[in-house]
Amino acid sequence: METNAEPITKILKEKADQMWSELSQPYLLSLAGPELKSRGIDYLAALGGERLKAFVRRTAPQSGYRLVEHPTQKAKVGIVPSGIDFQFSEAEEGAEPARPRVPGNNAQVLVAFLRALRNLPGDDLDKVIIPTRVLVRILGQK
Repeated sequence: METNAEPITKILKEKADQMWSELSQPYLLSLAGPELKSRGIDYLAALGGERLKAFVRRTAPQSGYRLVEHPTQKAKVGIVPSGIDFQFSEAEEGAEPARPRVPGNNAQVLVAFLRALRNLPGDDLDKVIIPTRVLVRILGQK
């Protein structure tokens, strides 16, 4: 297996360019290890103990790619071609959105909400359907 770091930067640049041109997505570093190994490169030995993410960060300016990191998912790290303005969005598909915190007593909030509903016209009020499970969760119970 090769142990020179130069082929690593070339492959990373190639994969970043390919992924961006085909899908407009970053090339995830989690894919890089298996890719390098399949090409006969012992990247762990070539980097001399340096983590792949640190290597990418160090070599990015002169290698034609840029490191991008997800703002909340620490493991979601990738590379895009230099000059590409990409940022991971905080709300990823499939992720459950954080429940907003309601200040004050939840029971008071629920009563205030129901009082606000009382001001709706009769026809609109008939269309409002609130599952019991939602009301119980607002109260802070399971």
